[in-house]
Amino acid sequence: MSTDHNLGRHALYEEVAERLRQRIFARELIPGSWIDEMKISQEYGISRTPLREALKVLATEGLVTMKMRRGAYVTEVSDKDLNDVYHLLSLLESDAAGVVAERATEAELESLAELHQSLERAQGDREAFFRINEEFHQRLLQ
Repeated sequence: MSTDHNLGRHALYEEVAERLRQRIFARELIPGSWIDEMKISQEYGISRTPLREALKVLATEGLVTMKMRRGAYVTEVSDKDLNDVYHLLSLLESDAAGVVAERATEAELESLAELHQSLERAQGDREAFFRINEEFHQRLLQ
C-alpha cells in the first residue's frame, strides 16, 4: 500500500488560474484587454487545454469574460460596480467589527491593535500595507 499523502497538489488548470488571477490583480492583464491564449500557453509551457479550463474558472469568478468566437477578455468593472462592492464589504465588516467588540478576548483585541499599528507603519510600502491589511481583516473575521 502506498504511503504517499500528496493530497495538497492542484490540477494544472488551477495553478494556471491562480497565476492569471494574480496577474489580473496586479494589473499586468488590464481590464478590457484580450487574453492571447497562444502567447500565454507558450509563456507557461502548457497546452491550451489547461489554459482554457483556467479561463472558465476565472469566468465563473467574474474576472474574465468569454465572448463567442472572440475569446476571453479581462472583465471591466465600472465605478458603480466597485462602489457597490465596497459598500457591501463595509457593511459586512462593520457588522463583524461589532461582533468582535462584544466577544473578543483581551488577547484577540491586542493582536488586532498590533496589526493596526503595523498598518500605520507600512503606509509608504504598498505591498506590505496590503499584506498586513488582508491579515488584519482575516483575523477580524475569524
